[in-house]
Amino acid sequence: MSSSRCHSSWIAQQGSSGTYPTHPEDGLRRFQEMVEIDAMRTGAMRTGARKQKKSNRLFDTAALIADTTNLETLSDSTSSFTGCVLTPENVANRIHLNEIRYHVWVAAKFVVEEIRARLDDEAGLVRATVEEFLVQLGKAVLGCVPELVTFIDPRLHDNTPAMISAARTLVLRHAVEGLNIARIVVTLPATEQGIAAARELWKRYSICTNLTLVSGLLHAAACMEADPKVLTMPVGPILEWFEKKNGGAFPIAPAHPGIEAIQSCASYIRYNDLKPKLMTSDIRSIPRHTLTTWYPKPTDSSASALRAKQARCPTNFLRSRKGFMAALSAESRSVVSAVLFMGIGKMKVHMERIEDVVRTEVRKRVELETTDLRSLYSRSTEIITPEPSPKKNRTPPGPPGSKSGAPLKRTLCKEDESRKTQPLIEGVDYF
Repeated sequence: MSSSRCHSSWIAQQGSSGTYPTHPEDGLRRFQEMVEIDAMRTGAMRTGARKQKKSNRLFDTAALIADTTNLETLSDSTSSFTGCVLTPENVANRIHLNEIRYHVWVAAKFVVEEIRARLDDEAGLVRATVEEFLVQLGKAVLGCVPELVTFIDPRLHDNTPAMISAARTLVLRHAVEGLNIARIVVTLPATEQGIAAARELWKRYSICTNLTLVSGLLHAAACMEADPKVLTMPVGPILEWFEKKNGGAFPIAPAHPGIEAIQSCASYIRYNDLKPKLMTSDIRSIPRHTLTTWYPKPTDSSASALRAKQARCPTNFLRSRKGFMAALSAESRSVVSAVLFMGIGKMKVHMERIEDVVRTEVRKRVELETTDLRSLYSRSTEIITPEPSPKKNRTPPGPPGSKSGAPLKRTLCKEDESRKTQPLIEGVDYF
């Protein structure tokens, strides 16, 4: 808007109120004063908006990762998910539903048809089917979101070579399906063996990893030696451990010792300019837009910031012969046991639930594949014949299916020579 139009508008408004300026210069001065006041008001509004936006920066810029296998939710056009994380828990909770069970059926059919020579090895078939099931489910998920965080069997948590082999096989199967492996992150438990496996997977095979069940700052510092793409900290178990230790619940606030432990990891990553992203899971009920963690500033003097600045970077926990657990304090070992190993125990239970469903589907498929079609076609023909009526009821037997007459009896009769089963002709599709 031009100044002349503003000026004219101002004069019209003043004239209507009976304070029309008697001299043009008076009107110009009043106009300039009004413009200055408007500029001050606009600047104040913008400053307030910047402060509000800055205070909610965590919520406006944080990546939103979906913790679900609900494909309808993931494909919702109004959602802004940047990825999806598959866990033993969210898969086990929905594997009985048709949309997820379908992928189990596809996986069982593929595996049994591919390795027919080893149909007597049920354990091997189940393992291969679980792996193929995760590939098929991951393929469906990647059709809805840009990035997938999947997992391997958590029961391998203490076996580095087995975790490396399982992660490589899982990623290669995704690649065979035509998926870009750069969109795939493999979750490993953050045990000493899991950290070593993550380091090997990234350095030798360029496979991105997510080290999960990280419990605190020193644990996170040890994980950084593997150069993972993501670190996952379970909020609920961490808060519960500190609350039990201190004999009661704390309000959800930055001063909560569990929140401080999580914030110190975020500050550690920020101050040392490290690449891994910090992801939180198992989040308890927190009031909407209650700021409990923040983007650390260089001038931050909070307790979590001081701990992060004092922590050593890089560390050499993995080079220790005794392992990084031996280098931790008694309190740190206690929280690692409560968060990491208790979490692994729960993951094992969910993994067994998944295997139970997969095993049932594999057995059905194996039974179908091993059925002898010759014996199936040569079964005796089942014929329904009328049963003789009792003597006291002299009503003659009616035709089969009629309402009158004697009750029907199911019997088997032998086939005559003319109806013997003929041999199957090779090349003819009987289905």
